Amino acid sequence: MQYVMLVRVDPELAATTEIEDVTPWVDEGSRRGLRVQGAPVEEPGTATTVRVREGQVLLSDGPFVETKEVIAGYDLLEAPDLETAVEYAGRHPVARIGALEVREVWEDFVAPREEPAPPTRTDGQDYLFLHVPDPALYARLASRSLDPTDWVRRVEDEGVTLGGARLRDEDAAAATVRSRQGEVLVSRGPFAELGEQIAGIDLVRAADLDEALELAGTHPTAIIGAIEVRPVVG
Repeated sequence: MQYVMLVRVDPELAATTEIEDVTPWVDEGSRRGLRVQGAPVEEPGTATTVRVREGQVLLSDGPFVETKEVIAGYDLLEAPDLETAVEYAGRHPVARIGALEVREVWEDFVAPREEPAPPTRTDGQDYLFLHVPDPALYARLASRSLDPTDWVRRVEDEGVTLGGARLRDEDAAAATVRSRQGEVLVSRGPFAELGEQIAGIDLVRAADLDEALELAGTHPTAIIGAIEVRPVVG
């Protein structure tokens, strides 16, 4: 079973607390087959939030919402159950200065592709999309066609996708992990600070930020909420 782990950092704790190198954690995950991929993202000030309202694309600088613990990266994990993923997440160095939000992937959200997809482009910048539906908008617009399959097929055909995942938000499919004073603290459910939860991620490789924003603006999530676009480090 796959899980997305969103790495959240508390800047105040990060400024006063030394943490260990993440490399041993990454190496362990690769060795045990627990970590499939992952990457840090640039600081929140580099984010652009995309919304579509009444057919107009609206861009705003910064993340979709200000929180104490800001997203600093993501990892895709493969584990037999949530408990195994949480145990591994709890030993991530950032657990001491933030939180690891572990969410089960909704694996059948988009039907598998019948034929092989074209290869992904090799040039460009990678961007992480964080999908954040607005519950009120979603309820009001639920009768409209909001199936993302056409968008997924488009980015596959154009060779600009590096993968994506829709995330479950039930308490049994999500947990937030912190480590404080040597004790690992686990709370069930998605990140508690937010009323609007991250519902999915996409990783795209675009020529530049303008192309990434254009892609985000054509995704159904932009109509029923917001998409935060963040450059990936590296």
